[in-house]
Amino acid sequence: MTQTIGKLFGSPSQATAAADRLKATGYRHVFVFLGDPSGADDADAAVDPGVVKAMMEAHIYKSHAQIYAGHLAKGASLVLVHAYWGTAQKAITLLKSFDPLPDAIPKPPVPSRFIYNERTPFSSTFELPLLTEKVMHPAETLSGIGSLTKRPRLFTSGWLPMLTGSAAPLSGLFNLPTLTRSKTPFSSLLRLPLLKRM
Repeated sequence: MTQTIGKLFGSPSQATAAADRLKATGYRHVFVFLGDPSGADDADAAVDPGVVKAMMEAHIYKSHAQIYAGHLAKGASLVLVHAYWGTAQKAITLLKSFDPLPDAIPKPPVPSRFIYNERTPFSSTFELPLLTEKVMHPAETLSGIGSLTKRPRLFTSGWLPMLTGSAAPLSGLFNLPTLTRSKTPFSSLLRLPLLKRM
């Protein structure tokens, strides 16, 4: 896996020196495109299609190649390097030491982050969108299949009484004390913060 790094320079000598330093450091996939200094004063300098094609053969997106070629037509020179994973920052630092021009390719916008919501701790922690919001029966909404009942207690809501209303039915049945009266025994035992406060 590689990362492509491109830097523009104001003179061919800067670009050549930067490319030579990259090669001497061990980078093998280095490409140099020298601009025409005579076009520095020509604001309407035409883009050379051959230069665009050569950059595309060096595995540069066409849209980026056209931007770079426009700068080359105005006298700038370009150095491209395909750096393997883990070596990109070193290549960037090396190229910056030769005083490059400002970056020509606009950086992609930073995606907006989700706002943490205590009611949706899992989605907020992993920055995942909710499948559904403000719906009492999400499975019914997503699948289109009606729920069997809208009642919170299907089997005890009319003709069967609840076996117990206790929060600790086993302890209540055998008259045993509960191990803890805390509503959050696991978090309290391990002293962990709650993902969600009830």
